[in-house]
Amino acid sequence: MADTPIIKIHPPGHYVALEGDALFLGRDSRLAAAVSCLRDNVVSTRHCVIRREADRWVLEDFGSTNGTWIRGHPLKGKLPLRTGDAFTLGKGGPRVECVAGFGEPLPRTAAEAAEAATLLADPSSARTVPIEGRPAATRRMPERAGAADGSAQHPFRVVGEPTLRLVHQGSGEEFSVSGRSIVIGRDPSAAQVLIRADDERHVSGRHAEIRFLPDGRVVLRDLGSTNGTWLNDIRLKAEQPLEVGDKLVLGNAPTVLVVAALEI
Repeated sequence: MADTPIIKIHPPGHYVALEGDALFLGRDSRLAAAVSCLRDNVVSTRHCVIRREADRWVLEDFGSTNGTWIRGHPLKGKLPLRTGDAFTLGKGGPRVECVAGFGEPLPRTAAEAAEAATLLADPSSARTVPIEGRPAATRRMPERAGAADGSAQHPFRVVGEPTLRLVHQGSGEEFSVSGRSIVIGRDPSAAQVLIRADDERHVSGRHAEIRFLPDGRVVLRDLGSTNGTWLNDIRLKAEQPLEVGDKLVLGNAPTVLVVAALEI
């Protein structure tokens, strides 16, 4: 497995590269500082691990309070992972996808299916409960080892956090925002690019969205705004590709944003 394994953690959809021999997932992992959903109260302090064993990667639960769920069942023991597999921390908790680098997503053989079945417990007795407020004695913690987050020397790298830079053509104001989904609008609770001027009330709260897709494309779409979005003088009716130098008009001419940089 020469390729660096890549996982995707939802929400909001961070891509993470496994650059060491193990990646620990849990509330005390340094990864949780970069991926906020891992601080969800259904996630145990040290919940589970993705670990390299010989020529394969395996998933192992650490006796977490709410379990590690894969294919509708709580995991017991270790389970080999393949590209395309997905699991959750707690039933319905943060979801982790094995995007690439875990081996070909081939159908499991009968023997592999039987082995996998023995590692999955009866789900009828498992349920997800909040960890907050539970007595410490109910949390089964594994022995700590290795770095501060229990992983290898190079535990992870959050990738796929591209940066967008826009320049307001009228005021000269610059907006620099990182993320795979960037909303433009007037609502401070929803928009990463906030349009605040009194003479720009034609801009909707959630007016338009710029998305960085996994295949490297960048696209723009209108979010059902009241006054519409134009890309290079053409009103958007569907999602359209976005490039450096493009001009976005939100509602009408006073609000023109020029794409200055797309750093993928």
